[in-house]
Amino acid sequence: MIPVAPVCRGGTMRANELVVELGVKLGIPLRLSEAGTCRVTFDDDDVDFEQSGDALYIMAEIASAAGREDACGRLLTANWLGAESGGACIGLDAERNAFALYAVERGDVSYEEFEARLTLFIRALRYWKEWLAQPLAPSPASPAMETFSAGMIRI
Repeated sequence: MIPVAPVCRGGTMRANELVVELGVKLGIPLRLSEAGTCRVTFDDDDVDFEQSGDALYIMAEIASAAGREDACGRLLTANWLGAESGGACIGLDAERNAFALYAVERGDVSYEEFEARLTLFIRALRYWKEWLAQPLAPSPASPAMETFSAGMIRI
């Protein structure tokens, strides 16, 4: 049975308590499975939660990476210091050949902090899903890249 009010320690919560409280806020019963995992669907966006030690991993697939080499530079730029990823990280799930977004909550955090970061995570996820759903316009190669295209490094 899921408690209505999770046990808090000094205003902070552990991974399972954060997931339980999220369920309370959403009005659905949520908890991590015995394997430490849980999937929540926000509209059409699946978000996976996975506990490992004191860390709660938050992960979501953005889009297939197949044939999208043209997007890598833009995604790396967006990933730099979390500038355009809501503080999360954009990466490549090589096993699924998909771009993914992930964040990590470590130790005890307040539910309010968790919810604020999760909100940014979902906003970033939706932005990048929409961006990757559009075909990219070809961009001209920069002069610096053309310099190296001949296979020789010039100093």
